[in-house]
Amino acid sequence: MKTLTKTLMGAFASLALVLALSLAPAPGYAGDQPNILPVPEDADLDTVPGNSRVFERVLRAVITEMQTMGFRVYDQTGVIMSFTDPNRVRRSDAELIALAQRVPNVPIDVILPIQIYASANQNPYIPDVLDLRIRVTGRMLHAQTMQSLGNFEVAFGPGAGEIPVASLPRVCNRDCVLEHVGNEAKTIGAEVGRVLATKLDVLSPASPQPMPQQPVVVTPPVAQQPVVPAPAGCTGLTTAYTLAFTGFQPQEMTLIEGYLAGFKGYDHHRPVRVTMTSADYWYETCSDVARLNRNLRLMVESMGVQARIAMAGNRFEIQKIGLMGNR
Repeated sequence: MKTLTKTLMGAFASLALVLALSLAPAPGYAGDQPNILPVPEDADLDTVPGNSRVFERVLRAVITEMQTMGFRVYDQTGVIMSFTDPNRVRRSDAELIALAQRVPNVPIDVILPIQIYASANQNPYIPDVLDLRIRVTGRMLHAQTMQSLGNFEVAFGPGAGEIPVASLPRVCNRDCVLEHVGNEAKTIGAEVGRVLATKLDVLSPASPQPMPQQPVVVTPPVAQQPVVPAPAGCTGLTTAYTLAFTGFQPQEMTLIEGYLAGFKGYDHHRPVRVTMTSADYWYETCSDVARLNRNLRLMVESMGVQARIAMAGNRFEIQKIGLMGNR
């Protein structure tokens, strides 16, 4: 009992230092910028399939806009070909999500499903005129938490609120419709890609670029001007993790919660499941995963306990290695 009390007193002193340092002004907390995987959302048989030339043109336009904003975009075929057939189409949403989570070499952070509808309908006022309608929808999902990060839709057609397009030829079969959709594909994909990239840019701010060095100019002394520090904040995508603690005493868990709130980049946490011997927390932070892993190791070291720390996906397992007790 005396040993535990002494250990906790030392840990509380370390925690006080951590919290004091966390209140000091600091530059932005650098989190991981998201890895993006665009996928065709074509389970609906009315949608344009993901292996069509039309979808490829829309996909390339979306990717170009994402890359222009500085995001890393990965090719679906390249990252899944090692464990499944990349040529399959009409996959369900559940299958697309499972594929993104199983990519072995690249941690996918954002899934970008793209859906295209195209149809040709007879004009209600001119019987021999076919009107082309195109609707492209893009949405973003956090690959680990399934949080919706935003969506956008662009509609081309003759209806109110739609972007007008030229009418189709008098005789136009399915291939003809797809060819005309392809002609508009670059504009459609660019619209969707630019808006989604802008939304993601707000959620995952870029790291500030270094200012160019200014020449030294000697001026007469003037009154001291107030210095406005750069605002502290997060860069990169805020990500949620599950932190599962096992074998810690209630007093130690109280101390651990203080450490978690003191880590740089901390957003918030929430208990998910708590018992006398275990506690699971939902923990959101803009800190990168490597820093979080290091902070957890430093935390248990500061507490003076032996613990096993393992990570898989967005889940950390922190298991205290217990010793034989004395009475």
